[in-house]
Formats: sequence, C-alpha cells, structure tokens
Amino acid sequence: MYILIDALGWIGCTLLTLNTVPQIYKIHTTKKVEDISTTFIVVNMFGLISYSIYSWYNYLVHIAISTTLSSFFSGYMLTLKYLYTNNETDQ
Repeated sequence: MYILIDALGWIGCTLLTLNTVPQIYKIHTTKKVEDISTTFIVVNMFGLISYSIYSWYNYLVHIAISTTLSSFFSGYMLTLKYLYTNNETDQ
C-alpha cells in the first residue's frame, strides 16, 4: 500500500509541476501576457519557495523537487511577463 501512496505522491507532484508549462508555451508562441496576473505569479512563486524550503528541511523529497521546479517556472513566467509587457508598450 505504501508504494501506491508514494506513487500517487510522485504523480501529483509531477502534474502540479507541469501545470505551468502550457501557459509558458502559450506566452512563447503568442507573445501576449496582458491576461496574466502579475500578483498571481508573485504570490504563487513566494508560496512555492516557502513550501520548498519547508519540504527540503523536512526531507519531503518529492514535494521539495516539485515546489522548487515550480518556483523556477513561476519565476520564468514572471520574467516573460516583464519582457513582453515592455515589448507591447514599445510597439
């Protein structure tokens, strides 16, 4: 039973980590970011960083890896938001 629960944990962490990939892909292909909330990205990123620190400290490896990667994805999305918002105002 432990293996099943552990597998579900890894599957859940993987899916939650990959949930921002479609949005990042859409930003890259359309170069549009006006509908993405900066506040959401910032709050999400700081929540993920906090949870990542907690997870690493408590040796919750699958959650730690997931939240660390997700925080990088959120940081990347925030960078794209900044870059493409400036490009939209220049045009």
